[in-house]
Amino acid sequence: MADSEREAQLAQNAALRGEIDELLAVFEQQRRELADAQARLASATVTAWSSDSLIRVTSNSAGVPTEVHVEPEAFKRSTPEKLGRSITEATQAAARLASAEAQRAFGSVEQLGLDIPDLPDLVPGAPSIKDLMHSMFPEPAAAQPDPVPLDEESEDEYYRNRTYLDGR
Repeated sequence: MADSEREAQLAQNAALRGEIDELLAVFEQQRRELADAQARLASATVTAWSSDSLIRVTSNSAGVPTEVHVEPEAFKRSTPEKLGRSITEATQAAARLASAEAQRAFGSVEQLGLDIPDLPDLVPGAPSIKDLMHSMFPEPAAAQPDPVPLDEESEDEYYRNRTYLDGR
């Protein structure tokens, strides 16, 4: 092997070593920021109200309700059906807020990795870390439209014939 080839290989190895050192430094910073984000989210809560201001839901960072508060006047101003929709609305709003909070917390970790190559760029066939980060935060489901209420006669028929057991 000629000296020029050896020098070229040494230069190539030095460049690769520099890239790997940079990747390791970024990985270590991401690991620290990820641990910080996880610690912040472990204690984070979000609160949302229903649009009629009768229900308040507090959820943890995973969107799981930890407290549901019903205003005392809800029993005077609402029906069980409307109250159920208000609970659903406030719970979904809290889940969306929790998802947004988690995305904000992990955003700095994701931003840090934009300047470096992804794992499949270095190792063909390896899983993508960037895809993993995107899969951690799926879009929350959209609120479902309110069902059409039955009129009194249809409701009587519904229960009399036990069609609720058929799933209709």
